[in-house]
Amino acid sequence: MHYHHKISLLIFNLFFFFLNAQELQSLSYKTISDLYENYPENDSRAMIFVNKYIEKAKKENNWKKQIIGYEDAIYYTEDINRKLSYADSAIVVAFKSGDRDIISRAYLGKGIIYYYNKRQYKYALEQYLKAYQFSRNSSNDYLINKIDYHLGMVKSYLGYYEAAAVHFRNTTKYFEEHMKENLHPNIRLNNESGYFNSIYRLSNCYKNLRLYNKEDSLISIGLQKLKNINEHLLEYGYFQKGKGVQLLRKGNTDEALKHLKLSRDILVNNQDYNSLTAVYFYLGKLYWLKGNRAESLVYLNKVDSMINKVQFTTPEIRSSYKYLITDATENGSLGKRLYYSDQFLLTNSTLNVDFAMLSSKIHEEYDTEKLLEEKQIWENKLHNDFYFLIATPVVIFLIFF
Repeated sequence: MHYHHKISLLIFNLFFFFLNAQELQSLSYKTISDLYENYPENDSRAMIFVNKYIEKAKKENNWKKQIIGYEDAIYYTEDINRKLSYADSAIVVAFKSGDRDIISRAYLGKGIIYYYNKRQYKYALEQYLKAYQFSRNSSNDYLINKIDYHLGMVKSYLGYYEAAAVHFRNTTKYFEEHMKENLHPNIRLNNESGYFNSIYRLSNCYKNLRLYNKEDSLISIGLQKLKNINEHLLEYGYFQKGKGVQLLRKGNTDEALKHLKLSRDILVNNQDYNSLTAVYFYLGKLYWLKGNRAESLVYLNKVDSMINKVQFTTPEIRSSYKYLITDATENGSLGKRLYYSDQFLLTNSTLNVDFAMLSSKIHEEYDTEKLLEEKQIWENKLHNDFYFLIATPVVIFLIFF
């Protein structure tokens, strides 16, 4: 039965592909989106149908559906530069709508591509700050918290773990409260994803602040609450990584290895290169501690390959070069020692430039503005309290005298 269903779907898809423009107009947006909604992320096969969705929206001059189409295109397109092109199209249409929330969401979407897919943090932050500007005075709490989360990610990357933790505590509270509501399944999944990602990122802040009891607690909560792993497989991979790192810190290398390998197997099929590379680093460190130098070097060199491939690094994974330099020195390999030393210095230089620029920008364009906003709120409150104190005796006098 399942086989015949697949054949029927294939025939319908082929028929659909050859529809002319007039026939396309008669199909509903839901009919078209149903054809691709079950494809996995970055599966370009879905683009045949996504393009038809966008084509229909353009012909009908339906900007809301156009934006949905562009967002779907970003999700299913494998090519990163094409993702950016669709993000730019979404921004253009968003401005036509004149809706500040929609414009904010479009900029946020483009920032996410720069952050997660291209690892270009400067450009990501620029888009996040634009999203923040357009979200001011918005009543869309989901959008506000999503922007808050991504700004927390930038601060965490910069090493401002206390400041980042504030963002993640806020978003954890919001998403946890809205997980309990009776919502559409897709909205529920989004809120759950926001919650699990927030507590994982918060646990990472606590780890770097050496607040290990708080870190351990959040990792345990995440693993306990992840009931349906298939719905949140990527988040499950994050918590497996967190559990593995936690056990490695405690010296339980055998159990840590199980969790890190499981995390590796999940993350290897996703484009979160940062998390996957970090798992490679911890596997390399683990095998080093176990005395298995050969296996350790396999993973540590994977880290080096990933850094070269995607041109990014973090303070966490940079430590790989200390182990590689030690091994090359002990084995008298001057060529490798020079190479790894150069790589270590290059990553240091990249991080220093990145951190200086991002730190300046986030303080000047976000933190200062937030401070001024809070100052204005307090001034308004004091202003109102002042008039209240003046008005109260007058009212009492008029009542009683």
